[in-house]
Amino acid sequence: MRVLQIGRDDWSAALHLPAGVDWSFVDADDAASFDADLVGRTDVTVVDALAGPGNLAALDRVITPYTLLVARHLRDGFDESGRAFLARKAAVFEDVVDRQALVDSLPRRFFARQFGQKLEVRRALVSPFHHGDHAYEGSACLTVPIAGQEELRQLVTWKENIAYDAARPLELWPEFVADPGCEVELVLQLIQSGTPDVTVFHRRYTQEQLAEPILVDDPTSGYLVCSIFARGTGTVNVGPIHYRHSRLGSGHFLPGGRRIVDSRREELFTYFHPGNLTPPFNVYFAGYRPAEGFEGFFMMAGLGQPFLLVTDPRLEGGRFYLGSEELEGKLMEVIRGHVRDLGFTEEDVIFSGLSMGSFGALYYGSQLRSHAIVAGKPIIDLGYVAERGRLVRPREFFTVFDLVNFWDGSVRSDRAKDVHEFTRLLLDRWRGRALST
Repeated sequence: MRVLQIGRDDWSAALHLPAGVDWSFVDADDAASFDADLVGRTDVTVVDALAGPGNLAALDRVITPYTLLVARHLRDGFDESGRAFLARKAAVFEDVVDRQALVDSLPRRFFARQFGQKLEVRRALVSPFHHGDHAYEGSACLTVPIAGQEELRQLVTWKENIAYDAARPLELWPEFVADPGCEVELVLQLIQSGTPDVTVFHRRYTQEQLAEPILVDDPTSGYLVCSIFARGTGTVNVGPIHYRHSRLGSGHFLPGGRRIVDSRREELFTYFHPGNLTPPFNVYFAGYRPAEGFEGFFMMAGLGQPFLLVTDPRLEGGRFYLGSEELEGKLMEVIRGHVRDLGFTEEDVIFSGLSMGSFGALYYGSQLRSHAIVAGKPIIDLGYVAERGRLVRPREFFTVFDLVNFWDGSVRSDRAKDVHEFTRLLLDRWRGRALST
């Protein structure tokens, strides 16, 4: 990775640089050095001294938002134009007292590529220690009832393990919903690479600890074996276990990525790019993608305007951005919050998406007085797609049946009719809008 330091003394002369770090230094007092063509691409920029007016702005095109680290003691030293630049780059103020610790953390926080996958439900197995019934609910969950189980006992395990590289900490998030009479734990074992049975650690995480994602940051590479344990009386719905490369607090998937989660442990992710802080504000929904992460970053960044990326990691490739009222409400609040912070109105917002993302763009865009909705390859009436799927597209798009299950059997079942009517109304509005333009 390439690191640019702006200051008065070159840190690399006195510090040990981690492997793979290419360090560049620019003297804060040398205006001629602030040349984007000379500096070139940079993955992270560290500022530990105030530069002359306009010098930082000269590096605008090589600095990505959330990768500009500024010494905390400089916070109040920038002029108005400097503060505006920091806002456009979503600058992060850091403590630089321990320079070596900060430099060591950079490759672990600002690596180039995003990564996210899941241990799927269809790869899950009910433990031989459990003798009751169970049922697979498509790609959504494995439903396992338990009765009078007083001790924590293995309930579900997976056929596959998670490859763990010591150079990349992992963040784990198990999806599950347990009845009030049930208690759930996650058990992790790390098996050392190159060995069949050398256990590096054996850890148990209580239901309270699972309120936040689990961080695995161990110096030994290997394979993570995951199991769900439970006790009590009731039903436990075990979903997939999501795992991602952690940026150790600097964002999810991308630096600056935010996580939205509801009480049913379902997630959505957003990434906000300030752009030039002028209208329009573009909200882009990712399409159907089994690999977890954001889509369309370079496309939207090329427009130069502020934008928000939204992605859905649930089911096999996404749940079409539908969820509980809590989850949908949180996403709408994120969108409205950015509109307020930018000083825009709802008419300054453009929603867009492709395929599954087109549904998200239409569904959420219709709830605002948005300027426009750009829908590519739109998939709107999911109920109709499911009806046709049985005979016209068998064994081709099972996710739509998971969606039908969600509406008919989940906490949202009372709203299924309303949503079906909504999609019909959305179709009518969309056709009318398309004809009018």
